[in-house]
Amino acid sequence: MKRGRRWYAVSAGITVVALAIVLWVLLLLAKDGLAGWHWSRLTRFPRELRSGGGIAPELVNTVSMVMLAECFSAPVGMAVAVWLTDYAPPAAWVGWLKRVLIGFQSIPAIVVGLIVYQTLVDGLGWPLSVGSGTIALAVLNLPAVAVLGATVLSEVPGRLREGSLALGATRIQTVWRLMLPAALPALIDQLGYSWARLAGETAALIFTAGINVGPRWGWFQPGETLAVHFWYVRTEGAMPDWRMVAAATGLVLVTITAGAVLGAKLWAARILAKRGVGVSERG
Repeated sequence: MKRGRRWYAVSAGITVVALAIVLWVLLLLAKDGLAGWHWSRLTRFPRELRSGGGIAPELVNTVSMVMLAECFSAPVGMAVAVWLTDYAPPAAWVGWLKRVLIGFQSIPAIVVGLIVYQTLVDGLGWPLSVGSGTIALAVLNLPAVAVLGATVLSEVPGRLREGSLALGATRIQTVWRLMLPAALPALIDQLGYSWARLAGETAALIFTAGINVGPRWGWFQPGETLAVHFWYVRTEGAMPDWRMVAAATGLVLVTITAGAVLGAKLWAARILAKRGVGVSERG
């Protein structure tokens, strides 16, 4: 009992320290980012050598590229998850495939970026652009969606699947009308974390989307995002107000990612509330 309490105290202390560090970083960002802040920064283009630049293209690129990457990777990843949980034969190679998908998530993002660069930019002649950056994000997200989807679907009570099949429903009807709706709140909850992870990606996008923006949005236009802009300004920025620009960019990025996570949780909670399922029942 005493040993358990000791470990509880240690874990609680580590959590408090971690939260304090995160809060300290956010306060530093707020201190520099809110100095001289004006909402017009969200509608202006960045400036390389003058003060007062904005982040409008980076904001548009971030939102559009993450949304497109999710649209590409989510259906394919969920199809793989459905196949693994409901269609795959009980063979050894199926378990090997699952381990490969899990292991793929540990591959550094920069490696994925270099592979996409070698394939699209160097191989097919694509420019560093929104398109190549979106493909890189989709490749990064695909195994995560597949593994998460398979995990969530496997947690749906088996009696629901068996009852549906016993009543004469086909396997695809069972998956589409029963399994996926049952797993929907958990999938939406994790969607926010996936969105936040992709929005904060830098390493893969430096080699695929580039570190500048074009005069307009386009699939083959340069696709610098907020995270890449934050890194670039912080390390290479030559504008007089580079510190404030970097901090302001970081604040906007943190706000977007936090909003995505919170919005997904509220959406999932609303679905559960409509079904009459409380938090305690869900756990």
